[in-house]
Amino acid sequence: MYKEVSTQTISLINLFLEFFKLGCTSFGGPAAHVVFFHQRFVRQLFWMTETQYAQVMGLAQMLPGPTSSQVGLSIGYLKRGYLGALVAWLGFTLPSAFLMAMVAITGNHFIRTDQHLFFHVVSLIVLAVVSWAFWQMMRSFCKTLWQYVLMLISTVIMLFVSVSFNQYLVIGLGLCIGFLIGYLEQRQSPVMCTNQTVDTVPRHFQKAFMWGSIFVVCSIVLQLWSLQSDSVLAHSLNAFYQTGATVFGGGHVVLPLLQQAFMTQDLVTAEFFDLGYATVQLMPGPLFTFASYLAVGLNFTPYVVLNVALATIMIFLPSFFLMFALLPYWQWLASQPWIAHAIVGINAAVVGLLLAVILDMLPTHILQVSDVIFIFMVLFALWRQWSLVPTLLVSFTLYYAWLNFISA
Repeated sequence: MYKEVSTQTISLINLFLEFFKLGCTSFGGPAAHVVFFHQRFVRQLFWMTETQYAQVMGLAQMLPGPTSSQVGLSIGYLKRGYLGALVAWLGFTLPSAFLMAMVAITGNHFIRTDQHLFFHVVSLIVLAVVSWAFWQMMRSFCKTLWQYVLMLISTVIMLFVSVSFNQYLVIGLGLCIGFLIGYLEQRQSPVMCTNQTVDTVPRHFQKAFMWGSIFVVCSIVLQLWSLQSDSVLAHSLNAFYQTGATVFGGGHVVLPLLQQAFMTQDLVTAEFFDLGYATVQLMPGPLFTFASYLAVGLNFTPYVVLNVALATIMIFLPSFFLMFALLPYWQWLASQPWIAHAIVGINAAVVGLLLAVILDMLPTHILQVSDVIFIFMVLFALWRQWSLVPTLLVSFTLYYAWLNFISA
């Protein structure tokens, strides 16, 4: 039994501090973050009911972007409006963004030294983490034959279609196929798919239209700016925004999107990219602060702090627009079968993105039999649900020491 939701007005300072504490202590990725949020805001502080939290979770999982951050900013929005959403997001994101920027600054100097074995082990950690994310997502998002087929088609497109926008092509394909499947199922079983919650249909879409329009306009303007300009600034801001607007299925999907945006353009090195992706797994807070790390290496302005701030804002900005637009109408949206099927199709497609990344990494990352054994050991530890941070740190230390010993 839970107490009734507190009706006491929450100050912005208290709101910031609550999320800042969570941003400093919430290890384990989005799945763990939402558990921490539930424990703190539903069970301890009574800021929300179970039903309200479930509603927010449902919408955050349905939209592109970082699930836990979207849940957090939604809580802030429900408690103190737009400013509350900003404060909640800032508190939760600031610790991780700061730490990732510091790692990038020191890592830039470290990468210049001869540390071949160090970065080889880092790349293996990345391969293991991505493989585990792929396995979890495939089990969650691929339930039927058409979803598996869509996953494989997406993988083939990513590996063999050499166009700069193939990741967005894959996501669009997933959306269209999911929509088509939903349409066909609705025609075959119209009674079962009929919306039973007519009274939840929103009547006033003014604010939703405004925020949705801003979301679309920003996407178009940034895309056109990037196409017409050769500057790293234009390309980077567009890449971060489009990534935040199209990442379905969890934070690990930022890897193929940002990898294609920056590594294929030779804007960052593979060593720098892999070090950041491995490090962000060890950090509290959202995985999307990988953008804060990349900003240091991109140098699209002369000021490091400005680079970090712009990259962090741009990758999270679509989440604000989408949540502000759709949060008041989430019940009506969730009751539309075609929306649910479109999301299912997109999720199956992004599983294919991760599979393509794994297949692309295998020839360059695995150099010897012991590398395969090491990856399977890390996967076994993750499968046994051992704590992520100690598992990765201990695995890295032991294998790095072993490689140094046999190469001495």
